[in-house]
Amino acid sequence: MLKLKEERHQFILDEIRANNKVLSSELSTRLKVSEDTIRRDLRELSDLGAIRRVHGGAVKNNNEINLEDHSDSSAYIPFSYEDREVYSKSKKEKIAEKAVSLLRDDDVILIDGGTTNLELAKRIPKDYKGTIITNCLPIATKLVEHRFVDVYFLGGRILPNALVTVGHSVIQELKEIRADICFLGTRSIDVQRGITDIDRVEVEVKMAMSKSAENVVSVASSDKLFTNQPFLCVSSKNVTTLITELDPNEAALRPFVENGTKVL
Repeated sequence: MLKLKEERHQFILDEIRANNKVLSSELSTRLKVSEDTIRRDLRELSDLGAIRRVHGGAVKNNNEINLEDHSDSSAYIPFSYEDREVYSKSKKEKIAEKAVSLLRDDDVILIDGGTTNLELAKRIPKDYKGTIITNCLPIATKLVEHRFVDVYFLGGRILPNALVTVGHSVIQELKEIRADICFLGTRSIDVQRGITDIDRVEVEVKMAMSKSAENVVSVASSDKLFTNQPFLCVSSKNVTTLITELDPNEAALRPFVENGTKVL
């Protein structure tokens, strides 16, 4: 039995490289751990982009990162929310700086979870006046430092790895809200499909957020572009704005512009 999480993760990656897929039930038997543990392992690996989760297991990601190129892979994989804060941090900071430019006093703003949106929360001016609604614990905690911001936290079941609330109560609250703008953390975005993700319960909340806002803003580092996950959050026609760390005139962003999405 592989007791250490890092050993299990390496085993899973080796299996996917050899067979292009793994099944959660088989991994549970072979590694002698619960299927809940396997599901957590697969989620953590997918957060990096090393694999793509599917129903019942995972498959090889076409954009797989070769962990063998890193002598200390356990330090490289962002297992926890805190670890993901420093992963691609410079890109997230550039995105957050652009996102702040969209804020207008007295707006009602929805902010989804994710470490890029946390960087946005950190950069909101202290004299900003508005209403901000979020389902992310770290973001809500950061925003209470703002004297002129009315902060509302959407209560529900907390996902430990993402530190966001999900479930029926969150979705019902969102149905009663009409926001000016929604900042969505983005795992994958494609010109044809739109914003997609791997966790069904998170997707349901993201979808509800997008439906409750006049404008939907995708905050996505460039490695998330032209990638796909199993579950659709927001169709491409409903994504108002895309913010990446790239110059908006980059050729890679042209398909989004041609599709009618504003690019910052």
